[in-house]
Amino acid sequence: MDKKEKQHTLLLTLAALIATLVVVAAVVTAWHQSDDPADQPKHQISAVKHHADTVRDTMRRALKPQLLKPTPKPSTMIQGTLRRTDGTPVAAVTVSDGIECVKTDSLGHFALRRRAAAHFVYYTVPNWAEVPTHSHKDHTACIYQRITLTDSVYDFRLKPLPTGKENRYAMLVFGDPQVTNAYSPYYTGPNDNPVKITDVARFSKETMTDVRKTLKALPADLPVYGLSMGDDVQYYGGFNATLETKIRKTLGSSRMRLFSVIGNHDQDGKDLYKRKWEEAWGPTDYSFDRGDEHYVCFNDCHFYRGSIYWQPGELTDQQMAWLRQDLALADKQKKVVLCYHIPLTMGTRPKKGAEPVGIATEEGHFASSRLAEILALLDTFKGGYELFCGHTHFALNHEVDYHGRHLLEHCHAAACGNIWQSNINICGTPNGYYVYGFQGTAIYTDYYKGTLWNRMTQMTLFRADTDFNGESYAADWSLPRDKGVIVANIFNADSRWKVYAIENGVEHPMKRLSGEGQDAFAVGYHHRYAVSVPYHFVGKHNKYLIMNHLYYYEPSSPTAEITVRAHDPYGNVYRASSKNVVTEPFFNYAHYYKKK
Repeated sequence: MDKKEKQHTLLLTLAALIATLVVVAAVVTAWHQSDDPADQPKHQISAVKHHADTVRDTMRRALKPQLLKPTPKPSTMIQGTLRRTDGTPVAAVTVSDGIECVKTDSLGHFALRRRAAAHFVYYTVPNWAEVPTHSHKDHTACIYQRITLTDSVYDFRLKPLPTGKENRYAMLVFGDPQVTNAYSPYYTGPNDNPVKITDVARFSKETMTDVRKTLKALPADLPVYGLSMGDDVQYYGGFNATLETKIRKTLGSSRMRLFSVIGNHDQDGKDLYKRKWEEAWGPTDYSFDRGDEHYVCFNDCHFYRGSIYWQPGELTDQQMAWLRQDLALADKQKKVVLCYHIPLTMGTRPKKGAEPVGIATEEGHFASSRLAEILALLDTFKGGYELFCGHTHFALNHEVDYHGRHLLEHCHAAACGNIWQSNINICGTPNGYYVYGFQGTAIYTDYYKGTLWNRMTQMTLFRADTDFNGESYAADWSLPRDKGVIVANIFNADSRWKVYAIENGVEHPMKRLSGEGQDAFAVGYHHRYAVSVPYHFVGKHNKYLIMNHLYYYEPSSPTAEITVRAHDPYGNVYRASSKNVVTEPFFNYAHYYKKK
């Protein structure tokens, strides 16, 4: 019952009570006013009738215009107008309810059929307009209004950017913040005494503190945006109705304007959880433009048994219809950046129609049943496309040859690492985030920023036969023992990188390892310290885990000092020395952050 209905019921109840009291008063008055007992019944009836007629007429006059008229049915259409802040109408902007997409006309007007399944109406932010936010302190995007039964008009105001379209900007990408309502093991020194601190506090104190330092180091006039790749929360430790809003406000606490997709743990197959994400963030399927990129975000987490979901990600028929409309209305000169949670090019719980990836070292992995149709839509854009996801808790630039295309899907390592069980992901990549630079339709830089790490530190080095709590790279990857073999874990590497080992001034190409496997250092650490996840999740028994950013070199002399030099595709060069190989299985960067 809404507010108006409650008021209606209360007023009618009061009116009925007043009428009853008036009638009773009439009876009593009539009884006492009659001098002749024989006239009492006749007098009573006349007085009661008079007062009842008066009450009836008064109620009709007072209540009929406001309350007794039938409740109007909701309009069959929703509509509105998009205007600039100066009142000028904005034409040719896409507006959607998550089912249908339309363009505003020359007067900035749009109209959509009202649908019970549509919860929001929202627009694709044009590249010349500022991204509106939830508040002046919470810089997460707010491009929507919730559809209600009583409202049929939804107007929006667009604020132009001071210099128009941005030709160059930065995009920070966060894999899985995944804050929980539990207290995960956390250490502040080289001991086994955990400190009690919430995940939100760690994300704020560590991740967002580091983000502000990164933003400060960027040019002051460079626009900065952000993307969370989903699993903003997980209700491990108990349901907390404010958790989504807390992490949204924390993510929005810097100067970057930030968007998010929805992850599987934001939902876990429960309507309540999904509703909490929508209350905090808005629609799950939407788009926005920045520079020469058209970003499309959608929910590819669909559950078929309780909290069990299809993996690779999937889309429903309704979502595919929406995606076709959105892309049909977008500028075909742009680059499209698809943003979603579960990878589309890999997964071990396939839906019917999913195809094997066809890579011998990735047996049991499939590509989404929707991938071919999605790529056919993306092929129409002259600026090309990028595939952005999270979910894995390991860094992976996944490359597959699919239907005549060479695909690279950016699977972003988790900001929370192994769900705040350490300072590293299950592939050994530190907790952190990615910094992309876009200019035109090209990515001009892309590097991994480890939380509280130096920006130029892009790898860690190990000896293949070092024992990490019963784990070693030599055993995992059949590498020679007692030869001083150097293993480099290069966080953001893919086939475009060139990696060399330099021994006695001579450089040698390092060999790349790729396939279902594990990172010995990370597995050894988590085997001892992980609490909320089983050993199966972090090691080689997890067939979902793919490693492709390990490189190795067998030196001529086991005691030789080796320098590893790595060149990324953007002209950046990173170096590390064997003098700094990791030898301790526990008390190191995975365990705690050393104070500087």
